[in-house]
Amino acid sequence: MTYSRWWTLAACLVTAACGGNDAGGGSSAADGVQAGRPAESEPARGQSQAFSHGTVPMKLTGKVARYTYQAEGTGQCATSADASIYEVPATLWHAIFQDETAHVNFSVWRPKSGAPEMVNFSITDGTASHRIATVKGGGILGSGTPSVKSAGPGGTLTVTGRDDHGHEVELSVQCARFEELVAEGG
Repeated sequence: MTYSRWWTLAACLVTAACGGNDAGGGSSAADGVQAGRPAESEPARGQSQAFSHGTVPMKLTGKVARYTYQAEGTGQCATSADASIYEVPATLWHAIFQDETAHVNFSVWRPKSGAPEMVNFSITDGTASHRIATVKGGGILGSGTPSVKSAGPGGTLTVTGRDDHGHEVELSVQCARFEELVAEGG
């Protein structure tokens, strides 16, 4: 089964299928994703009001390493109650945010078995990339605990942990709404 452009984009960004780094475990999109502001003396990163990729109003707040990120704009937020990753049925929430200073890709998987939530998270700010991947069956990078707090048609995705370089991460992406991922072709 293939998914709409949202799902394809999510699968592509979470795995190495698009030629990126192996944050998702080295699988292809077809089989893997069935699978600031620094310390006082430096200028802030990620402060922006402009973004043109996606239509969902979003807010990004948090800290990665020594940088504080605060941004608002539009991006992509999607969910599916009938997703799976590495043959594990799960509910998926996914957000993509980009402005002139940072790109965020964030997926939270809640296994239907009741197992702990898993996360694939990356933020790239032009000078560095910070990643956390805790999906069982994929390549594990860093460590982190995700959470999802629903609010009407939207909600907030949060990750707290350490990235693939050992830096502290506490970042939230607030989505005004989550669009439903729809399976194509049945």
